[in-house]
Amino acid sequence: MENEKKFDFIRMSGREFEKVRKENSWGLTIEEFRTAQKRAKKPLSISEAYILDSLWSDHCSYKHSKNKLRQLIKNNRYVLQSEKSDAGAVRIGNSGYCAVFKIESHNHPTLINPYDGAATGAGGILRDIFAMGAVNIGVGASLRYGPKAEKNSKDLLSGAMKGAAAYCRAMEIPLLALDLYYEDSFRHNCLMNVSALGVVKKEDLIPNIVPKNSVGYNLIYVGKPTAGAAVGGASFASQAFEAGKKKEIEFGSNPMLEKTTFDVFEKVKAELKRKKLLSQMSIKDMGAAGLTCSTAEQVSERGYGIEIDTDKVPVPAGMKVHPLALAVGEDQERNMIIASDKAARVILKIFKNDKKFRKYGGKIAVIGRVLGEDRFVMKDKNTVYCDIPVSLITGAPVYKPKVKKLKSGKEPAFSVAPPASLSKEILKVIGSKNVYSRSDVFKILKDKKPSYIITTPEETDVCVLAPLKNEKTSAKNKRIGVALVFGGKSIHGRNGSAEEQAYLATVMGRLKLAAAGLKPLAAADGCNYGNPDNPEHYYCFDKGIDGLNKACRIPLYGEKQPMAVVAGNVSLKNTYISGGKEEPVDPSLVPVVFGYTQDYGKTVTTGIKNAGNILFLAGRRKAEFKGSEYALLKGRTGNNTPSISPAEAGKLEYAALEAAGKNLVKASAVIENGGLAGALVRMLIMGGGKVGAEITDLSDVSSLRPDYALFSETPGYVLEAAKRDEAKLKEVCKKYGVELLPVGMTTKEKRFSGSIKGKKIFDIPLSELAKHWKGK
Repeated sequence: MENEKKFDFIRMSGREFEKVRKENSWGLTIEEFRTAQKRAKKPLSISEAYILDSLWSDHCSYKHSKNKLRQLIKNNRYVLQSEKSDAGAVRIGNSGYCAVFKIESHNHPTLINPYDGAATGAGGILRDIFAMGAVNIGVGASLRYGPKAEKNSKDLLSGAMKGAAAYCRAMEIPLLALDLYYEDSFRHNCLMNVSALGVVKKEDLIPNIVPKNSVGYNLIYVGKPTAGAAVGGASFASQAFEAGKKKEIEFGSNPMLEKTTFDVFEKVKAELKRKKLLSQMSIKDMGAAGLTCSTAEQVSERGYGIEIDTDKVPVPAGMKVHPLALAVGEDQERNMIIASDKAARVILKIFKNDKKFRKYGGKIAVIGRVLGEDRFVMKDKNTVYCDIPVSLITGAPVYKPKVKKLKSGKEPAFSVAPPASLSKEILKVIGSKNVYSRSDVFKILKDKKPSYIITTPEETDVCVLAPLKNEKTSAKNKRIGVALVFGGKSIHGRNGSAEEQAYLATVMGRLKLAAAGLKPLAAADGCNYGNPDNPEHYYCFDKGIDGLNKACRIPLYGEKQPMAVVAGNVSLKNTYISGGKEEPVDPSLVPVVFGYTQDYGKTVTTGIKNAGNILFLAGRRKAEFKGSEYALLKGRTGNNTPSISPAEAGKLEYAALEAAGKNLVKASAVIENGGLAGALVRMLIMGGGKVGAEITDLSDVSSLRPDYALFSETPGYVLEAAKRDEAKLKEVCKKYGVELLPVGMTTKEKRFSGSIKGKKIFDIPLSELAKHWKGK
């Protein structure tokens, strides 16, 4: 037997370790390696060290966040499967189907390699949905970049969008949500959070852990051969960036192979169901830490082990790949199926006989088996590369980081001189980098519109899909509509208000769905924070989870159940080190919230419908300008984070849902970027520019100064309703204690205007609005 290079970390000096650590780009500390060696009861081989460096990274193990995440609200009566799964699954009403969704970050890879990082981020999230047996029906992207005018931000956005678009276009999967925000906090660290939504029959859900009594089951490698791409990628994703130090990472992507794999697996599922063998398998995406993660995590919950024959792992023709690269390489488009002999025969036959799968480079092979003991073994005929407990690999230490309250920085009171021209000010705001239409980005992402998409994200605030429209199911089920939406701004978390940021982001996601007529049910959380070893950075993550829970405790419409967090992702060390100082990004809890309606025909879209209707405002304007686009355009951060109590948020949500259910609302827009003016302009432009709007008396809506009233970003929404429905709409709002204020009217004149006590304070042609809205 040949010997692998071994490391005795216990006897190694600190200086020796630093040299070895730098040579291998490891992220673990010497104390962590020593802990692992003691538990393994032997010095570690180089392959074992690489495996532990990846699996014990924050990216894989959540060692700094796991304790806090246990506090999340994870269940309500809709949740089907949230624990021990890579994505969350919730019932879609009483249809017998469930929605599967998740959010993932690819922040570090996208910053280094925008095209490839974003493409592989999209591929990874799609495989997480696929690995639960669901068919993907849409992806969403939440992006944070530095100042828009900077070349670096433009290159990052362009590269990332082209990468994600190319991948999704090849997969024939449409965009269902886009959340794009530019802000100086992200000058050195971008955020790339990707969500995906799939649908599956409840009985066809596939677990991400092996069945009971699966000892002897086959490890079936499916997908691209392993070249050892991005070795240490999981470890890299858990490390900070430092000025003057360049990092490189390459994944490589093959979306056509991914699409073919998904298509072939549908045939596999059908045949396994027919032979009653679907329960004799599990599957997991080979994402971070690839082969190791996708095998060890499937068996660890059962107390089983893994044996891998490295000679049988598919590699590119003519290439020799070291077992450590086989173990933790992150080549894309790969999945690990663990199946019984009977199920394996079906799986192997269908994949091997598929010409397209072979054409696009797909390989399938049995590379090992499930052991009845707690061991992770990788070997060939000559060498044992790894032989340590599975429980060691998946059992990273769990920390309770120190928390130090971040001092709340007091932003100066926001005060600017009244604008000389309110019309010009409105045009500036709606054409600004965080309010404009994003038509340039949608143009990159544009593709064919699948028949199940009812409204696209560039057409309205909430993209609604009919997931069962093409299924063999009842006519009633075919009418069901679903949506995933993002919410919130990162800047709201600046200066010690991380809890408010997370709470407000989640509330806004819920409110967007409700205003569109969809009932929020569950969320997935994208946690993007700084260095967990810094007590002030960790305080932001800690309070972010508190804020998320606070928003989830608002009962669901018509129920006492909370909203559940069914999946998520934690990305830490989003920091930049320069001059010895480590600066984090603004605390960024990026939630994606799922909602549904029994009849997509009752969806309330954003565009104004007809002249002669009444415009109503729910949610009084307050002097809340922290992070507002108006303040940022004035070179200020602004003060007072937009605020809304859980009770108030619940009332707004319930009133909007009931009004939509009774067909009392023609159009709606939630007040966010750009305030009341921004919401009204979105409604006008998305209405096709055929109908105008007039604010009849702004002083009736708010006691604030006109510009403040128009640009305050206090939560609320605008509704368009027919005059005949005014009394019924007010009755619904009164039932929930929501004050409904008449804002004005829709008009035949193609203009956006406003008055105070009969005096015009602004008047803008819709053609001019549209020009600025498009960012020109």
